[in-house]
Amino acid sequence: MNSKVYFMLPIFIFVQYLVLGQSATMNKAKDSDPKAKMILDKLKKQYDTYKSMEVKFEIDLELPGKAVEKQKGTVIQDGKKYQVKLQDQEIFADGKTIWVYLKKNKEVQITDMEEGEASAFMSPKQMMTMYDSGEFVYSIVEERKVGDAQFVDIEFKPLSKKTDYTKMRLTIDKKANKMVSLRVFSRDGSKYTLKVSEITPNKKYDSTMFTFNTKSVQGIHIEDLRMN
Repeated sequence: MNSKVYFMLPIFIFVQYLVLGQSATMNKAKDSDPKAKMILDKLKKQYDTYKSMEVKFEIDLELPGKAVEKQKGTVIQDGKKYQVKLQDQEIFADGKTIWVYLKKNKEVQITDMEEGEASAFMSPKQMMTMYDSGEFVYSIVEERKVGDAQFVDIEFKPLSKKTDYTKMRLTIDKKANKMVSLRVFSRDGSKYTLKVSEITPNKKYDSTMFTFNTKSVQGIHIEDLRMN
């Protein structure tokens, strides 16, 4: 497997969520539900005020015939810089370079940060820019009260027919104006669920948080894939 695809898989799952499925009744971007757009616009407006964002999350991976695999993680984003920490890997990006530390292999992969890669990396803030891209249609499929929260489920379906997924469902707490979860249904029967447990905006971070010190792990193998 391509190394770059491998290390970004847990995060690129998030990217894929917003380009999923097909629809027989909604086949143009303008068919999207205006009520859903109002809810998404409100959440995006709030996220756009954040100069930085720290997100605690959990990913549930459900494969046919297998037990549910769970991973907890944290994403910190500060402009083009970001840090991702998962159970088996860590990713650091300082705006120019990306370090991917594969813990079990005791290996770090170093690559150049390509133009536009910061937008390809998906934090909740980036996710909220995708709905207005014109690449898919969306609508409210359910609203329900959960305790004091008012949940709304918005289902996304892409205009492209060449997809590996059938649908995506984004859950937002409309009352609190926050993202709750993102659930993806794959054609092969697998399901992915991203649950956001906490978002902390506008913290200040030292620039060293977005770089990886290769000398910090004894005996680590360095795979430098940079062009220069």
